[in-house]
Formats: sequence, structure tokens, C-alpha cells
Amino acid sequence: MTTVSQDAGPSTAPGARMARTVLWRGLLVLAIAVAGCAPTSDVYRDRDARISATSRFVPDAFSGRWHVVAGYPNAALPLCDHQVWDISEDPATLQVTCGTDRRVVLSAGLKVDPRGVMRVQTADLDRDRYAFWVLWMDEERRMAVIGTRGGEMGWVLNRGATIRADRLAAAQEILEFNGYDTTRLEGQGK
Repeated sequence: MTTVSQDAGPSTAPGARMARTVLWRGLLVLAIAVAGCAPTSDVYRDRDARISATSRFVPDAFSGRWHVVAGYPNAALPLCDHQVWDISEDPATLQVTCGTDRRVVLSAGLKVDPRGVMRVQTADLDRDRYAFWVLWMDEERRMAVIGTRGGEMGWVLNRGATIRADRLAAAQEILEFNGYDTTRLEGQGK
């Protein structure tokens, strides 16, 4: 007769091994299923393409209200109807609202680099690849094109809620120059 002491450790009987194997396989299938449900991050930009910030960027000229007239859908800062960015200079903050009721979807501090690179001070967005690069501003500082090095985000901002077709075409050229696929751009005239 074989006896097993209580301190013998885990059973190595074939039935116990099979139960552990089934359990681990089940956990693996569950992990894969959960990962499949997690939001994925699309990339809209060829990351091998150069990206550059505009020399026209002046932090105080960038302050104020901007309307998102076109952009790329993303999980971190989703597009919505009537999206408005209010940028304050002192202290540097970004507040993003949606809808005609101006529902706040983001309110955060900004680190603004004089070269035209801004970092949003949130746990999700305060990373180099998500830094907002001001790719271009028109001479009158009425329109701006924003992109990210990682290519998951990009926007066309305008001081007014609508944009002329020639200005939108110029913004698309800037995005293309910086490696963006403008066929996936959403917004006015798209």
C-alpha cells in the first residue's frame, strides 16, 4: 500500500497533469480572446517617412479655439461631431469638447516645445510617439495640421468650424509629405 504525506507537493498523477494542461490551455484561449477584444491602434503614417514641425509655430499664436475639421479616428482622442480644442498658454492646457453641448472629453496640461511639439500630460498620451507635432500653420495662423511620430493620430485644425476646399487640400498635402495616408482622413469634404 502506498501512502502520500500531506507535504508531498502537487500531484504528478496523469489525471492531475491533464487537468493542469486543460486549465492552462483554457487560460491561453481566454487571454487570446480578451486581447482580440482590446482596442487596436491603427497607424495612418509611414513611420519610415520623415516628420517635421513647422518653423511658423509660435506658442502664443497657437493659443485659443481650434475646430477639428478633419482627422484620423483613434482610441486615445476619438473624433466626434463639433470637436473643439481650447488651448490656453499660461498655464499651458488643452481642453477638448464634443457636440453642441460642449461635453468635455479631455482636459489636461501641455508641455509646449518652441519647435512646435506638444506633449499632452495624461497617462495615455504623455509619450514621445504621441507628442503632437505642429506640422504646418498658415501665415495667418488660422489653420494648423497636427501629427504624431507614431502615426496613430493626426488632425486638421481651423479657427472656424468650416474650412475652404483649397485649405483642406493644402492640409492634405502636408499630411502626405509627412507620410500620412490621406485616403483614411475623415471630416469635411472627405
